[in-house]
Amino acid sequence: MYRLFRLAAAFATVVVLVALPRSSQAQITENIVASISHSFIVNNTALPPGKYTFHMIQQTGEAVMRVSSADGRIATDFLVRDSINDHLPQHTELVFNRYGGKEFLARIYESGTKIGASVVNVSREEASLKNQGQTGTTHTEEQTR
Repeated sequence: MYRLFRLAAAFATVVVLVALPRSSQAQITENIVASISHSFIVNNTALPPGKYTFHMIQQTGEAVMRVSSADGRIATDFLVRDSINDHLPQHTELVFNRYGGKEFLARIYESGTKIGASVVNVSREEASLKNQGQTGTTHTEEQTR
């Protein structure tokens, strides 16, 4: 009986581990090149309008994404986790939260997959705006290659 209990417990553990979402592995597999027509903020870094590359950095235990400008002068790393889109995007999508005239990167999805990356830590400025009771709006920008 004890052996049967151990076998059932081991099976239940495997089922739980397989079923749990993996928050540390965002599903962005390719470099994403985006032309962004407005300034935006990610990880407390303000980035001007321009062309940017987003790519995953291989780290142990955490999913880290880097955004860098086309000229290489600006770059910042930020933590991401899995995010599930409510639709299957036909183009790469960048989702921003807008408060007044400021845009904050929130999520990124590659075309053809519902699982993308969500920015884990909001910037201090976005947190402050939320704490002041401001309501943001969300908008999505599609990127075509």
